[in-house]
This record gives sequence, C-alpha cells and structure tokens, in this order.
Amino acid sequence: MAKDIHEKPFDETTLVKLSVFRDYLREWLPVFIHAKNIYWKTINIVDFFAGPGKDMNNTPGSPQIILSELTAHINMIKSKGIKVNILFNEYKKKKYEDLSAFIEEAKNEFPDFNFEITNLDFKTSYDKWYPNLNQNDCANLIFFDQNGIKHINESVFKEIIKLKHTDFLFFVSSAHARRFCEHKSISKYLKLDKAEIQKTPYYHIHRLIQDYYKNLIPLEEEYYLGRFSLRKGRGNIYGLIFGSGHVLGIEKFLKACWKIDPERGEANYDIDKDEIVPGQIDMFTGEVDKPKKKEEFEINLEKLLLLETLCTDKAIYLHSITNGFLASHASDVIKKMQKEKRIKQFKGNLSSSVCKKGQVLTKVELI
Repeated sequence: MAKDIHEKPFDETTLVKLSVFRDYLREWLPVFIHAKNIYWKTINIVDFFAGPGKDMNNTPGSPQIILSELTAHINMIKSKGIKVNILFNEYKKKKYEDLSAFIEEAKNEFPDFNFEITNLDFKTSYDKWYPNLNQNDCANLIFFDQNGIKHINESVFKEIIKLKHTDFLFFVSSAHARRFCEHKSISKYLKLDKAEIQKTPYYHIHRLIQDYYKNLIPLEEEYYLGRFSLRKGRGNIYGLIFGSGHVLGIEKFLKACWKIDPERGEANYDIDKDEIVPGQIDMFTGEVDKPKKKEEFEINLEKLLLLETLCTDKAIYLHSITNGFLASHASDVIKKMQKEKRIKQFKGNLSSSVCKKGQVLTKVELI
C-alpha cells in the first residue's frame, strides 16, 4: 500500500515535486490570463488528488499553491471577464473535511471564482468533470498527484491529450511500476515490456515510463511530453510526467526542471552517474566538466547542423525542446560554431514564437 505523504512533514521528494508544480503554474497562468487575445472564456484548474491542502507543519500543498499563485492575477481575471473554476477532489474523508475547511476560509479572497470540492474516487470525479474540460472555449491545467499508477491508464491518457488548451502534470511511482510490471495489478494499466525493463538501469526507469506514454500518442498528433525524475533519499524512484499540445507549454515545463537541476534538467539526483562537481575543471582539457547528456546533445546538434539535417531556426528550436533542452543550450552550440568559423553569423529566432503560422524562418549557412 502506498504511504500517506500527509501523515508527517513533506519529505524532500514531495517538496521538489511541489516546487516544479509551483514554478510551472507561475509560468502557465500569465499565458492564459494576460494574453493579448483571449480565445477562452473559462479557465479550469483541476487537482484530482488534492489532499488536505497542507502538511502537518502547514507547508503548502497543491491547493494552497494554486490559490497563492492566483492571487497576483485576480484583477486581470476580473477585467478580462474570465471565469475561473477551481475543482479539487480528495477521496479520503478526513483529508476532504480538512480541505473543505481550508477552502471555505480561503475562498473569501476569491469571491468571483467558482469552487467545487468533492469526496469521490478518481474515476467518478474524472467522469464528472471531463465534459466541462472538453470544451473549445476553455483552458485547463490538470494535476494528478496520484500515489499509485493505476489511474492514468491508456484510455484516460488518450482522452486527456485530446483536450484543447490543456496542460497536465501527473506523479507516478516509477520504481513500483518496474518492480511489479508483470503483476496484474500493474500490467493491466501500464503495459511495459519486460525485456526493456530488464535492460533499463533502475535510475533510468522513469525515462522508460515516459517512452511508454509517448508511444500512445498518434503519429499525426502534435503533442509534447516532458519528465522529471525524483529519488527519495537513496531509495525509490518517482517521477513527474508533463503533457501539452503546445510547444510553449513544454518549454515552460523544461524551464522549471532546469531551474531545479541545472546540470541535466531531468532529476533531483545524479541520474546518469556522472559524479560531476558543478564548476569542476577537467584536468586534461582545462574546460568545465559537462554531464554526458549535455555533451551528447551538443555533439549531435553540431553534426546535424553540418549535415544540414537541421537548417532553420524552427528546426533547431524543436530539436532542442523535444530532447529536453532549452533554446539557450542550442544557442551556446551555435555561438561556438560561429566562433570556430564553421557557420556564418546566425540571427534566427530560437523561441516558441518561431512555431507560429506565417513566421519567416532563418536558415543556418555553412562556411
């Protein structure tokens, strides 16, 4: 049985998870509230496993974080006439009662928001709210802070990625999925290949989980997935899976990840066993040591540019984002190649706006 994270103060893993959630929410809200042109009348923020709102030491949980981040945008929401629905579900009765008491007190600060707090199992709450999320004139942010892995099965995942203007973040026990992959309680929800699991290092298991969900996305669908791995002490591996139908969504998620893990943007532990001390100088090259992941990205990007496989700013940007890197990482490679006189001066647009329709693309020119 999964441990209850609210029975004691949040551990480091939970705090990192909530930090990623807060940082992403902080980036997400302005996009849908301060946009020059608003194409949605309603914003839905949904937390299907909300908990009581805080831990035993009053450290904010996801419900408190959501309300705290919304505070700065109240006036803009009102001036633009945007309807905001806050939908919290908590299955455990005592937690639901504590959550209800917290919301009852806090909602006075948000008189124009619609709050709905339910005490339902996941499937019932999901079926209840899905029709409201599946509207063309709404934007959704969905948080699935589940302790198990059974809730985001293939059917639910495929329904979620069909939602318009929707980003989601869900928490999964990757180690549990690995250890019991053949048990029917796991295999009927998460169809992982045993051979792939056996050859995947324990500390890389969350990468395999992401690949599983990635393979569920139809080939013709433009959809972006990101991940962040979490290790509890020296023990189990957990992880966050992020999804968005818009490239700006995955860019903002990656920014939150690289803020926490400036070496790889992927984990709160040394996922590739690089054993690098930040700023450490390689005694042979005289350069600062780089993680393998970063070094491989840079070498591969140089190769693709020289082969002209990637030849426009849009192609470079998408290559970076879909490989878990920021545009700034690609920019560093381009500057290096310019300095070495392998490509001409490049003034392309390495941001999500380069993916907008009608954008004039800038080509990379070799010397």
